[in-house]
Amino acid sequence: MTGRDSSQIRVDGPPQGGVQYETLPVIKDGSPILRDMAFSLDNSYIYVMSERQVTRVPIESCEQYGTCGECLSSGDPHCGWCVLHNICSQRDRCERANEPYRFAATLTQCVKATVYPDSIAVSEPSVPLLVKVTDVPDLSAGITCSFGNLTEVEGRVDGNQILCTSPAAKDVPIIPTDQDWSGVELRLNSKETGQMLISTEVKFYNCSVHQLCLSCVTSSFRCHWCKYRNLCTHDPSSCSFQRDASMPQ
Repeated sequence: MTGRDSSQIRVDGPPQGGVQYETLPVIKDGSPILRDMAFSLDNSYIYVMSERQVTRVPIESCEQYGTCGECLSSGDPHCGWCVLHNICSQRDRCERANEPYRFAATLTQCVKATVYPDSIAVSEPSVPLLVKVTDVPDLSAGITCSFGNLTEVEGRVDGNQILCTSPAAKDVPIIPTDQDWSGVELRLNSKETGQMLISTEVKFYNCSVHQLCLSCVTSSFRCHWCKYRNLCTHDPSSCSFQRDASMPQ
């Protein structure tokens, strides 16, 4: 930390390849900071002085970062991501941080999730979803799957894979009339800590909003045009003929 002529201090990273990652206003009356600064006995704070004021400043403010990406992109060498507690913190404040994958110290160690399928027709309730996660600690305490504010279900954990079930028919999201899909946040929550582990998006789509063949078959989703019934559907088997899945010639 370096005092400036103004009422701010500059916070730099390590000397080798360090970069300035934060500027903190510390003196309320705006008076210049004096050159002399001192650390607290436990090195958790630094005492900053002006001619009329002494201020105690924490050496880190990791909690200001809300995601693993923000935390580990900040450049703050004091901060890492406490995975199962879903918080940016110092290592010594993260419970069981020395166990594998419980504390992420670099951006590449952030938990990642891929869900399959990543889109579901609104007329298909309770679809099994396979979520593959990487860089995760032991999840044997259990995981729950939350779909926005719609519903929460038990997840079945198998190593780095979690099986979630999409909402039942009564809980399927309502799609606005002017679009054919709506995104819902799928959150994986640790039963050990009660905190979110990772989230991703699942799209719920409605083929029946397409009234024309062209818009149906060019949809971003698995939509099929039933030419003899003159409707768009996600399920080609519901058409009169199997060949209905394409536009009429």
